[in-house]
Formats: sequence, structure tokens, C-alpha cells
Amino acid sequence: MDDKTTQNELLAYRSYLENNIQYINEIHNKIERLIIKLEKQHISVKECFAQLENEINLLLKVYSHFTSLGGYNYCLKLKALIDTYQQVTNTEIQLSALYYIHSKILSLQEEQLQYFPDMTQKQALYDELSHTKKITEDDIHNCSYTWITFKRNAMWFVVLFDSYQLVNTNDLSDIKALSQNYYQATFNNTTITIRDPLRLDEQPSATVLLVNYHNGIYGYFYDTIGKKLGAHTNILKRMAQLPKGYSLPLYGRVRLFGDSYMYLKHIDINKPW
Repeated sequence: MDDKTTQNELLAYRSYLENNIQYINEIHNKIERLIIKLEKQHISVKECFAQLENEINLLLKVYSHFTSLGGYNYCLKLKALIDTYQQVTNTEIQLSALYYIHSKILSLQEEQLQYFPDMTQKQALYDELSHTKKITEDDIHNCSYTWITFKRNAMWFVVLFDSYQLVNTNDLSDIKALSQNYYQATFNNTTITIRDPLRLDEQPSATVLLVNYHNGIYGYFYDTIGKKLGAHTNILKRMAQLPKGYSLPLYGRVRLFGDSYMYLKHIDINKPW
């Protein structure tokens, strides 16, 4: 099997995985709504448990296709509890137990999804980025969303890109500091904004990542280039959690490759955020 065939299969598997995650989340929403209806007595106990049992069976069926998706054992516990509650009086039903077990399923699933796509034993979908690799590679060529990662002062960052170029400050002209984190420069007769996402020293880095995204060029000072990844949906935006008190424009913090990354929004300092 050649590399192109392998990569195409991985992309197909990734799409399959994402669709199942969306389906799982829809089931969780139905389960939560049913428990709330039961608590507010908007549904009969018999009807509620019949629907809950159906949703749990669907959830277990989806879980059976994956080797390490968190929460499977708690799904079994929730199913057993529902089976028990169908045989007792209404006064013996403890809604807090239903809420607790369901919350455990969600938290364990979310914990595992932070390491997406390493949640299965399938081969990782990410390739190491080298200066010789191009955006036209088979691994991300057909993806609607592509990202590149970089490190600045020991912190990892990730941004969207259509294409990119690595340059030195010597390749730029008219570099001017606008603030501690933003610079303006000219590249190929075009004025661009260069962002230093974590400036800890007096001078910015001598290396710049130039990202072309949706017909705009955005610069980032970096110390190390990391990996690139692609997906058919903006899964990182769904995963991102915005840290409290962080004022810089970003989507939030995401967990990738076992590390924490700041998912940055592209900013042109001359345009409103």
C-alpha cells in the first residue's frame, strides 16, 4: 500500500470519527433533556426510562466501534441504573444519581477528546513539519481546515493557514513596533502585521512565520516550528476553551499531542478585530 492510499484512508477514517463524535454529542443532549423533563415532571417515568434506555443503547453501539473513548463503563452503569429504576417505585428514584453518572460519562469523554485524534489505536493523522514539505501534500490536501503549530518562549501556538512561508527579519523591511506584541513590516511591497504572541525579552525573534489565510497575510515571530494538521471541520474551535483574564484575540486553549496550545485568531492591526 503506497503512502497516498494510506493517507487517504486516514482522512476517511478521520471524517468517520468526527461524524460519530457529533452523533454522540446529540445523544448526550437528548439524555440530558430527558432527565430534566423527568425532574420537572413533564414526562411520565415509564416513557422517560423507555427513551433513556433507547438512547443509552445507541450510545453503547457507537462506543463499541472505538477502543479508548472515555466513559464506556459509566454508560454501562447508567444502563444498569435505568434498568433498576424501572422496577422500583417513583419515590426510590434518585435523579442525582442519574445526573452524576451522566456527568461522569461527559467528563471522561471530554478528557479523551482533548487528545483527539489519539483516542484510538489508529495511526496518528499528523505529520512532522519540515521546511521542504508543502501544503499540497496528500495528508491535508483535501481538508477544509489546515493548521500549523509553532513555539514561542516555551509556549505552543496554533493558527489556521492556506499556505505559509518561513522568513528571517532580514527578508522584511520597515519593521516598526506598534506595541509589545504587534509589529508592522513590509514584505514584497505589502504592509503586514507581525504578532509576537509571547514576548518576554527586549527584542522579537529573528524568524517569522508568514501565513496566507483567506487572501490575507499574517506574521508570527516564532522560535520553533511544530506540526501541521488538517480536518474537514473546525474541530479546534469546538475544542477551544478560553482562559479567564486573557485579553489577546484567540479562540482559546486546546490540547494537542499531549501539550497545551493557544489557538490564535489572525489579526490585522489596521483592521477591527
